[in-house]
Parts: sequence; C-alpha cells; structure tokens
Amino acid sequence: MAASQHILHRSLPAELQLLLGEGRRCLLVYRTPGTSAEFSVRGRLLGVLRRGQVDYLYLASGCELRLDWLVSVNGHRLAA
Repeated sequence: MAASQHILHRSLPAELQLLLGEGRRCLLVYRTPGTSAEFSVRGRLLGVLRRGQVDYLYLASGCELRLDWLVSVNGHRLAA
C-alpha cells in the first residue's frame, strides 16, 4: 500500500477551499479518463491527501476521489 500524506492544497478551486473543514455536505461530479460519462458522489469533504504524485479529495464516508477527475462542486463547473 502506497504511503499517503495529508496536504494543504493552495491551488484548490475556491469552491473546495470553502468546503474544507466546514462539515457541510457537498455534491462532487467527476469524469474518469477516456469517458464522457459523468458520475457524482455526495458527502462531507474532509480534506486533500497526496499519494505519490496524485492528489485525492477524501470524504467522511471514506470515499477518495482523484482531484484531476473533478468536474464540478455543488453545481459550479471548474475550469479545465
């Protein structure tokens, strides 16, 4: 299992920075590489961690989502 570390990610989109640590539920929409289908997950965002060279959002449910797959946060589209 690869080591992971919790990080403070200064380049996070403003929408995510506001949600970190607030304990509010959010809706995250993401797209995996090679597909145009979008998927969503709802939960409380706890923070960002880095595993190798990849940053992940992690939710209270234990779900982890690659930051580079993220499309929108609470209906706000993110810049590509």
